[in-house]
Amino acid sequence: MAVRAKIIDVHSHPILPHGQGAPVGLGPDWSVESAISYMDEHHISACVLSDPDSANHATGQEARDIARRVNETLADIISRHPSRFGAVATLPGQDADGAVTEIAYALDTLKMDGVSTSTSINDVHLGEPQFDPWFEELDRRGATLFVHPTFTKATQTLLIGLNPSVLEFMFDTTRMIANMVATGAKKRFSNIKIISTHGGGTIPYLVNRIQMLEHAFGVGPGRLELSPDEVSGRVSLRSTTT
Repeated sequence: MAVRAKIIDVHSHPILPHGQGAPVGLGPDWSVESAISYMDEHHISACVLSDPDSANHATGQEARDIARRVNETLADIISRHPSRFGAVATLPGQDADGAVTEIAYALDTLKMDGVSTSTSINDVHLGEPQFDPWFEELDRRGATLFVHPTFTKATQTLLIGLNPSVLEFMFDTTRMIANMVATGAKKRFSNIKIISTHGGGTIPYLVNRIQMLEHAFGVGPGRLELSPDEVSGRVSLRSTTT
């Protein structure tokens, strides 16, 4: 086998029979063996697996069951290939109590590397108070949160015939980061290590505009006004590029 570079891919989605897996419209065949072969071909030492959105479209016990099955499947893959895979857990995002329970199980029992979710859940972007209970738990633990974009019902009419992964994923990531900052959630939960995928959306381009215009026009009702230095500091989330 070729010598592998010290590359760790933190944005890798397994396609599981009981999960959602790849972004909308994409469903390639996936197996542990094919993933390892791909990693070897491209000199990737390890992949951190995630299935962020699988349990966010269900509620109650159904959502809890989906999250548990996904997380135990990912943990099993890690147990068989500990040097090649890590994973961040799936949460039942509409169920605050279930999410807190799954965080404890995934991090304490399964020893996963963090948790994952989508930029919005049931059309509500991260940063809103309904997510506070499990954000508080992640903050208490100083956990890693991997956030992957999705799209809301409102934006489906704006896709101009394009797959959402082409443009809308970038914009939904941007909305999530802006909402996290403007609601004060990023500041309140500052111990969470957030990985914002796809290069942070358009935030790298917009940060200077936000710094200038939030004081000229106001941020918005109930939104947090920050100094230019605070804006740049709050939006500097870790990012992946694909």
